[in-house]
Amino acid sequence: MTAEVASGGRARSGDGQGNGAAAATATRLLPDHRRFTTEEQETLSAARLLALDWMPYLASALFEVVLVRSPGLDTFAVDDRWRLYVGPEALTRWSVQEVAGVLLHEVGHLLRDHHARHAEQEVANGLLWNLAGDAEINDDLVAAGIPLPEGPVTPASLGAPDGQLAERYFAHLLDLDEVAGGPGCGSGAGGEGLPDELPDDDRAHPGRSDLDQDLVRRAVAEAIAEHQTGSGVEAGAIPGGWRRWATRRLAPPAVPWRQRLRRGVRRSLAVTAGRLDTSYQRPGRRRLPRIVTPAMVQPKLRVGVVLDTSSSMLPGQLEAALEELDGICRHAGVGRDDRVVVTADVEVHEVPHLRSAAELALVGGGGTDLRPALRYVAGHRLRPRTLVVLTDGFTPWPSAPTPGCTVIAVLLARHDDLVPDDPPPWIDTIRISPHG
Repeated sequence: MTAEVASGGRARSGDGQGNGAAAATATRLLPDHRRFTTEEQETLSAARLLALDWMPYLASALFEVVLVRSPGLDTFAVDDRWRLYVGPEALTRWSVQEVAGVLLHEVGHLLRDHHARHAEQEVANGLLWNLAGDAEINDDLVAAGIPLPEGPVTPASLGAPDGQLAERYFAHLLDLDEVAGGPGCGSGAGGEGLPDELPDDDRAHPGRSDLDQDLVRRAVAEAIAEHQTGSGVEAGAIPGGWRRWATRRLAPPAVPWRQRLRRGVRRSLAVTAGRLDTSYQRPGRRRLPRIVTPAMVQPKLRVGVVLDTSSSMLPGQLEAALEELDGICRHAGVGRDDRVVVTADVEVHEVPHLRSAAELALVGGGGTDLRPALRYVAGHRLRPRTLVVLTDGFTPWPSAPTPGCTVIAVLLARHDDLVPDDPPPWIDTIRISPHG
């Protein structure tokens, strides 16, 4: 155990002599200031065992992190290669129980991929993102009764409710005039990197690859699922944040909404193109005495679009959906003269030759009923067979399918995070997440 703590190696049964030799080699590579003292090793070993007792489903991550002694650091921190930097001063000052809590906290940053999630934000602010990630983790630890040192960052301390994602806390912090910060948790938490963070190729403290990290996240999510059912590990209560994280992690990959919209519209247009109708506008090829036969014709491809003008929808999503729909129609040969576009809240207004969402006046915010708009478009003189509805979903839907029409509902996210019920099963439903 001592060698494993000193080298940051993996504690697994059956590792064999090879890994022991590798750990010994890594230990010999350590400069003196990186070597844990015997007392520090014992404290870390005891704290890790205590953390395992509290949250056994995080075992894979607790043993996968690479422990690095970091003199001059008065806290613990992580980098994006899963190295956990241990400040000797903090290790001495905190109780074993608090050290165990901090280990669980830092592992939380790594499992929840705070480093990569910060990189996805439109605004980069390492300090505020670090605080947001702390709040996302610590409400679960506090709820589980796990001790943390020196007044931890919680949603309540930020003036926000529990149970939200770091992205929501981050947006809240960006709206504040001034935020006090403390020592960060390193680049692995999406915060500022430490001055002495090691390079990726450090031989004494080899970082974990992206593949290794994803495998550990999957293993932890599966352990949480087993823990909830009472199999694999001892059953017990799991904080809500970890349950939700595991559910998202184990969920099948979502098909991007653009791909689903593309597929749905093209499938509907293909069905329409395959239909045949009769027309006397030109005579048929079949000749009968004193009888004019109709010719067989294909219906023209036309699309109806219903735009919910409710102001409760997130900005940018309506524009993105309209742009994607415009590209789909152009690719399929459906010109603007072959589209019926209407805006609606309760009243219906046709918008001829709509070029972009910037031309729309988004009004209202309540009392939406799109049923008159659907009836209007379905009965339009152009007779579109594909109807696309862009809405937040808070509307009554028709009780029966529209004859001869395929209806595709694109549900856009709202400012208030309310989630509507699913439309009827005969409507092809596509949801756009708050992050697009």
